[in-house]
Amino acid sequence: MATCRRLTQTVNGTVAPFSKERKGIAMIRMHGEYRRHLRSGIRIPVTVSYADHAFETSTLDISVSGLRLKRPEGIFIRAGEKVDIHFRDKADTKVVATVMHTGQSHIGVQFYDRRFTGPELRAFYEVAPLWQRLSTRTRRALWKQGRRFAVFSANTYLRSLILALVRPRFIFAVYGNEKQVRSYFTPAMARRMPFNLLLGFIRNENMRGLMVAPQFLEDELQADSDKVRLYIERLQQDFPEARRIALVGRLPNFVKKAGIEIAPPLVEGSLGTRYMIWDIARQMRERPQYREQNSIVVLGGAGRIGNAVCQDLTSLYDRVIGLDPRYEEDNEITTDQGTVLQTASLEHLHDQPLYIALTQRGDDVLDLYTHMPAGAMIADDTHPCISLKVRERLQENRIEVEKIVLSHDQFMMWPRMPDWNNRDIPGCLVEALVLLNQPDIAEGGFDHFCRQAERLGFTGRLVRPLDE
Repeated sequence: MATCRRLTQTVNGTVAPFSKERKGIAMIRMHGEYRRHLRSGIRIPVTVSYADHAFETSTLDISVSGLRLKRPEGIFIRAGEKVDIHFRDKADTKVVATVMHTGQSHIGVQFYDRRFTGPELRAFYEVAPLWQRLSTRTRRALWKQGRRFAVFSANTYLRSLILALVRPRFIFAVYGNEKQVRSYFTPAMARRMPFNLLLGFIRNENMRGLMVAPQFLEDELQADSDKVRLYIERLQQDFPEARRIALVGRLPNFVKKAGIEIAPPLVEGSLGTRYMIWDIARQMRERPQYREQNSIVVLGGAGRIGNAVCQDLTSLYDRVIGLDPRYEEDNEITTDQGTVLQTASLEHLHDQPLYIALTQRGDDVLDLYTHMPAGAMIADDTHPCISLKVRERLQENRIEVEKIVLSHDQFMMWPRMPDWNNRDIPGCLVEALVLLNQPDIAEGGFDHFCRQAERLGFTGRLVRPLDE
């Protein structure tokens, strides 16, 4: 058996989390993930049927993947209940959904076998009264402009005050593509703000930190090492008291390419990411439909993280397939616990149901999915992650995608990162948080890091991706 074993107890023959508190926290977070989809504010009448019961109510919000319904007095439905929802003003529209959360005045449901298309959502909007449609557009515009104004204020008038109040012990150094960056500020705002931008406040137990990004886009950092060197140099100048600077995603690759040594306070983050993926791969195998599965595929297995992950997963699976176009020929490596096949051949995917996605961009899986069998599952740890459009294509072939995250009971990020819930932790940040508690943890190797990360309360989770 592998090290880093999670503390669990067996209940009715299934594996369940050891702490009852974690169950409650998981449900709260599940509701939080669902609520991130609720943006329409459209209220139209529906009939809800479940078991031998039915009741009439109305929507409070409609999104691509779920609904929030008004909860009638005297009605209570448990989380996990399957319901049929009939839109009375759209007689030809019925959906099957799962109850995710029941609140005092609402019921949150999520679809698992379909997504509303753009034309379907527009049809619902047309049914709603004009004032609701105007209200929805106004609230969306206010939220977008409000976030931009907050970022602008935090990096101009309030920057000195924020730094004095937070006194960050760690920095999360990130980057973004053009779409993500424009959700935070406009080009006109950028010209009036400093080079390194404060984009978020992070807290984990008694430790406080900041999420910081340059005004350079991801493609610029990838193409120009001078811009990478400037980014890292300015980070260390702007935050001299920070004990750890965690590098997001592909940033460690960019830093190494620029000839910069990743030494304290810089943190590569690979140990945290490897721990997260190891824990997720263990959970995937515990699902009833995959319990007999002895192999798993790592998409992007030749990368900086991918090579190490393939080795790690031999403690869980007899055979790990590292798929990557950079491999020129098949090569099989035998470890103490299993084998790793390094290959570029898509033929090896035909009978493989389990995948870890570590490709440079999530949507790269679109070139591979026709070789995957129906019923396959992809655990996504890419940045940017697999988009909604691509996930819908995958779902046509009955291939499910869930996002890999790490969680901690006392972690919070505000505002959240694009495509993330504000209580989920990117794996590359976790190593810095563990090192702040145990500065010499990396010297004990991967197994030792896993034990300490688990002891400190970090746990991997698979969640439904946000539909943005």
